[in-house]
Amino acid sequence: MESNLLDSLLDLEEQFYNEGYDLGVADGADAGYTEGSVFAVEKGFEKFVEMGRLYGRALVWAQRLADSRPLETSEQPLSQPVVSADAIPLDPSVCKEMPILPAHSARVARNLSTLLELVDPASLDMTNTEDAVNDADERLKGAAVKAKLIQRAIGEGEEGLDARPGTKEGQKPGDGTGNIEDISSLSVRH
Repeated sequence: MESNLLDSLLDLEEQFYNEGYDLGVADGADAGYTEGSVFAVEKGFEKFVEMGRLYGRALVWAQRLADSRPLETSEQPLSQPVVSADAIPLDPSVCKEMPILPAHSARVARNLSTLLELVDPASLDMTNTEDAVNDADERLKGAAVKAKLIQRAIGEGEEGLDARPGTKEGQKPGDGTGNIEDISSLSVRH
């Protein structure tokens, strides 16, 4: 009888270990699902904010392009895509205060048309599938490239596209702002 009592005491540690392990796995699965869901929402939000920002820029560029069209000659090639002012849901009075686009080419109009197609919110797939996520990522990458092309073609500064709220316009690393990347204040030792 005494050996039975000691056997149950020896198995007690393994019993508690298994019970704790099972509880940890269950809690970890719940916490992992919750943390994964929060992470997915944050990353999805960041991507769609960037898409919205690019869409806004594209709408403004399209309106500025439409405003600059009457100043040109009416002889335009038929192959050149034309962005009509009626197709843009933007109050044109906002763009009247902005300078019209400088002389632009058919390439700018084509890139702008492609950019508007890439970032059109009505055509974005909002389902949580592998294909939809990959499509959104590819469209975001393509839209960023098109936006940079347009920006360079019309002569806007590079910092305008990459500027984020809370940063100073035109601020570069090493300009004495105290960023971790700022090495301008360091003296060279010999």
